[in-house]
Amino acid sequence: MALNLRHQTPGEFAAKFWARVQVSDKPEFAKLMYWLTRKLVAGDLTDAQARVSFNTAFGRSLTAGQWTTLRANRITPAHDRYAAMLAEGGL
Repeated sequence: MALNLRHQTPGEFAAKFWARVQVSDKPEFAKLMYWLTRKLVAGDLTDAQARVSFNTAFGRSLTAGQWTTLRANRITPAHDRYAAMLAEGGL
């Protein structure tokens, strides 16, 4: 099920999400990446949508392959760390 936004466009939401990522500390970064990964896995967001919004927010031009590498090396490990903290009851 796609994200259903009432008070902002998907582009506005994406801009706010990545702006929050830019100023987050490590625990909050992990939480945000956990949320993002869950939305990607659930099919609420596609990798293409996430990549385009990332590129827009950070002024980048990652290709699909570069996005896959970023996701594998930064996003998924942050997701996994946060999931482990949840499993341990540390949050």
